[in-house]
Amino acid sequence: MMDLKQAYRQLKCHEAAFQILRTKLLKEVFQYRALNANAAKQCRDDDMPLTKVPIKRMMKNPQPEIKTIDDLAEWCVMPKGELQNHIAWCFKRFADFTDYLDHDQYFSHLDNAKYIRHNAVAIPVTSFQCDDQAVHMVHCTGSTRWRKHKPPRNDTVLLWMGTSPDSHFKSTAGRILTWLKCHFIVEDAESSIIGLLALVQTFATGPIRQTAGMVIVEERHQPPMQPLHDGSYCRNPRFGIGTTYMVPISAIEGAVHLLPLTPQPDSSWWYSSNTIDLNAFNLFYM
Repeated sequence: MMDLKQAYRQLKCHEAAFQILRTKLLKEVFQYRALNANAAKQCRDDDMPLTKVPIKRMMKNPQPEIKTIDDLAEWCVMPKGELQNHIAWCFKRFADFTDYLDHDQYFSHLDNAKYIRHNAVAIPVTSFQCDDQAVHMVHCTGSTRWRKHKPPRNDTVLLWMGTSPDSHFKSTAGRILTWLKCHFIVEDAESSIIGLLALVQTFATGPIRQTAGMVIVEERHQPPMQPLHDGSYCRNPRFGIGTTYMVPISAIEGAVHLLPLTPQPDSSWWYSSNTIDLNAFNLFYM
């Protein structure tokens, strides 16, 4: 009874039972964390390996019907020139490879490159308690069925661009919540470039002050990129809320589940957890 008596002495006798239970719960949480820290320290003292071999991000379930950029653009339901610009800009922005944008001959290489679309990607997720890694299998099947008797599955994921949170993403600690539209491998034999890329569409986050543990997001649609007078597309696509653009799969931090804010089937507002919870994710999809 010592813990209960000590907790009671720290209160002002207002809703005593609730405050005693909350104080005891907080103390137990800290005790559990201390146990985890001591266990990790014991591993170091025993000269045991701290980490296992890291899990690699890998594309899964290749689809043989996609071989060219025309096939991929048709599957993504977007003009080939717009998709080509997204790929070129992704190489410039994330791989510092500017030749696709600065030289037309390199840009034309994307017409002859090899494309392979995949239905799934394995994303390693490190546990907050230790260095062990779990795996999120994120899927993007478009309008085709996932497995035999299940509807199409196009997951939502969190992106981490390696930058500090801005005003739009403070509620998600700088993580950008996006909807997967396609992920594929592009192999440019002439430039010896291989890219594992994902086409994503961003959600807009709601107010910063929200219910603890949950973030409200909104699905917004912007008009597609329009061609210029000569039939080409702008080399600099739009970035920001509600836009569609290309990222490497290395920017995907993990999967996140959305819950409808209202029961209407056409609702564009969703609840999203602002942490990656593998157990909750498995409950929805296993």
